[in-house]
Amino acid sequence: MEIERVYGLSTRVFVSPKSSTQSLVVGGIGEDAKRWTRVVSLRAAQILWFHLTQYLFPEKASRVTAVVHTAPARTTEMPTITSHITVDHLDSQQYEITGWVNHQTWVARLTPNEAQRLWQALDQTLYPTGWNSPTNTD
Repeated sequence: MEIERVYGLSTRVFVSPKSSTQSLVVGGIGEDAKRWTRVVSLRAAQILWFHLTQYLFPEKASRVTAVVHTAPARTTEMPTITSHITVDHLDSQQYEITGWVNHQTWVARLTPNEAQRLWQALDQTLYPTGWNSPTNTD
């Protein structure tokens, strides 16, 4: 797997919906003080939200994640869209996000405060009516 871009410890993270309901823009300011953005599939955004929920709210995670909808996998025929994301909690108390775009990856690290900010932005974007809403239960 080839690493396309390492953004390093990032700040001012954000989430913005795209005109298509099947993808979002996630970004921030990297260690080099340059703004970075990545288009992520709805599924990848939900995976990111899920992992951050597990790390940031371990006592409530099973209840919260049990009531939300998930998105189907997106085909890999879209070469610029992040189709899968993982989150690792590092020993340095930072979170490392790795996204896959075809056969390349991108990596960003977040402080606990930035991880919380990203989770809140994802939560508001993915679940604007609230994950506890009856419309988000099966």
